[in-house]
Amino acid sequence: MHVGRPLARLAVILSACLISSGLVVAPRALLAQERPVRSGSTLWSAVNLYNAPATTRASGPYRLERGQQVSGDAAVLIGPIEIAGELTGTLVAINATVHLAPTAVIRGDLLILGGTLTRDEGAVVGGEIRAQSEVLRYEIEDGRLIPDEGRWSDWRPERLRDRSARQTTSSSDLFHFSAGGYNRVEGLPIAVGPRLRRVTSWGRVDLDAFGVVRTAGPVAWDRGTLGHDARLAVRLGREAGLTLGVQAFDLIAPVERWQVSDQENGLGTFVAHRDLRDYYGRHGMAGSVGGRIGEAVALDLIVGSERWANAAARDPITLNRAREPWRPNPLMHTGVVDLTSLRLRIDTRERVKAPWLGGWYVQGEIESGRGDLVAPPPPWPTIALQDGAAQGSALLPLIAPTPVPTRYQRAFLDARRRTRLSPGTELSVRLVAGGWIGGDPLPMQRRLSMGGPGAVEGYDFRRVPAGEADVFTCGGVADEWVGRPALCERMALAQVELRQPIGFDWEFAGDDWRIGVNDRPSWVLFADAGRGWNRDAPDWLSPATNAAVFDGAGLPPLSSFRTTLGLGIDFGSIGLYAAKAVSSGKEPMNLLLRVGRRF
Repeated sequence: MHVGRPLARLAVILSACLISSGLVVAPRALLAQERPVRSGSTLWSAVNLYNAPATTRASGPYRLERGQQVSGDAAVLIGPIEIAGELTGTLVAINATVHLAPTAVIRGDLLILGGTLTRDEGAVVGGEIRAQSEVLRYEIEDGRLIPDEGRWSDWRPERLRDRSARQTTSSSDLFHFSAGGYNRVEGLPIAVGPRLRRVTSWGRVDLDAFGVVRTAGPVAWDRGTLGHDARLAVRLGREAGLTLGVQAFDLIAPVERWQVSDQENGLGTFVAHRDLRDYYGRHGMAGSVGGRIGEAVALDLIVGSERWANAAARDPITLNRAREPWRPNPLMHTGVVDLTSLRLRIDTRERVKAPWLGGWYVQGEIESGRGDLVAPPPPWPTIALQDGAAQGSALLPLIAPTPVPTRYQRAFLDARRRTRLSPGTELSVRLVAGGWIGGDPLPMQRRLSMGGPGAVEGYDFRRVPAGEADVFTCGGVADEWVGRPALCERMALAQVELRQPIGFDWEFAGDDWRIGVNDRPSWVLFADAGRGWNRDAPDWLSPATNAAVFDGAGLPPLSSFRTTLGLGIDFGSIGLYAAKAVSSGKEPMNLLLRVGRRF
């Protein structure tokens, strides 16, 4: 979420973020006995242990006093955790700091997700100590903890992700209710329908048949308000194996989702009247085949055909500036397109004994598309439709549109690495690159942009400083373009941050309760560098713009990249940051409020 200027909105946004994701009132809970069988993954070992019926579970502050003993395994959410007595099994700490006193004895393993360990001399851990620094995002459904592994990029259908693949029991819901990310086109999209899970001797079957209701006004019983999402997935193998899937859908999809999470963008839309994404309609079918290759690699092939359509900005509820019009949703390419995608995920964050190969989280995609598409009109004279559509959301070109055969290839890569320099200091790096790799120019649905939260944060979202070339949208911020669309065919971004705990917790606590933030606050120093560019220049752009925004030879000069430096404080669930553009001396400082870690 981007606060930027003016700062008067900060108090309202901070309060909403604290209520939605930062405050915890946690009671204690107990009970336990035998150990479950665990996989080799730290994340899934911890999840399976937490969900085991015999595990002692606790939420909030947990202390095992000297001389006390707990039999079996224990799992604690949020913490903090103080161990001075004896635990005969394994300890799982989720989003919690762990302190082992000199008299602490843990006979089994110690698994830490989203926390840190301090260990006094004399403390004993009989098994392995395994840690994963990322804060775990999760849901509690019927008492079971379900992790969200895909929070960085929602590529795969939710029911085809690994979190469901690890479920070991059958279930059925005749009336399942869930909601997606809040946005200016749909409001809150609500999915309602039956869900079926069946575990067999040879694998498992997942079936969902959801209707989608969009709550943004004006509500009418048409395709603008109603949609559907039906999925069938068949896994051959119990723990790992080949997964076959098919999906039929009528959905609204974002053009870019790599900068900020669904939660962060939705909170910004609802609280601050600031939606950082563009959208388009998808209606069609897709089939997929894929699965894991060992513990670290997952590969999926998706083939489908869908109809792309424009989606107008509507009138969702917002707490701030409710009477102001929303940023119009840009016009997109429309028509039927056949898509083939190869998606790769590599996760070696648990290879702690492999300094160069371990610690990486990489997501990549190569997509090929072909179809007959109608391009949106370039910034030539247009007239507005007079049919009651939202202001600026639809335009009628003076020249009748003609479908044009289109074939393109596009690649995208998001690679992240976190390295512990010391028990309290962590260095994180991220490289994002993507865009056109072959064929015709990219359709609007596959174009890219930079600037604002999640990218080069010292610059405002979809705004270029006076007198500078538009290397953030490649011409989309011009007044003639409706909605300031993303027009770059290629982009590259590098981010680095250094963080260290402040050394004290922001909380109030008693014997069996706690009110505070979910994680120990940390100082964060960061730097960003990036830009977008195009291969060739269209006729409607001026020669001056062409020279700065287009580089047909490949990567533009590094001196043309925009850079920022920043400092902030991260409370775990939310972070407050100040970012200053150093490649543009006159650009004012930006103040940003982010939900969760920056990356």
